[in-house]
Amino acid sequence: MSSNHTLLLTILVFFLGSIFCNVSPAFGSKTHADSWIPVKNLNGPKLVKIGKFAVGEHNNKANSNLMFDKVVKAEIHQGYGIEYNLTIVAKGGARNDKPKTYVALVVYDQFMDSSHLVSFKGPIYV
Repeated sequence: MSSNHTLLLTILVFFLGSIFCNVSPAFGSKTHADSWIPVKNLNGPKLVKIGKFAVGEHNNKANSNLMFDKVVKAEIHQGYGIEYNLTIVAKGGARNDKPKTYVALVVYDQFMDSSHLVSFKGPIYV
């Protein structure tokens, strides 16, 4: 086999190995593409905006009248877009409704500057 064929074969094996084995060529270790990263600043404007969006979209789809109160836990996952896994406190429209906890998954597409509510569950009991 010529040296050109050997080089081509080596590159091909390395490339396919990095794709199928999820190996980072720069560090030689597994990537963290599937890990969720906790968000520390739960009052940040972007996070609050995403939380309000989730409640508003849920209200539109479920014909409900929840009012966003706050985000109490958040994790993000970077992929095609940014996925937000939020634990949200909201209350119903009645004056004496007690706040309840909900879990929402929102995908934000940074290229299109748009968000999509994937799921909204609850109330949950923590």
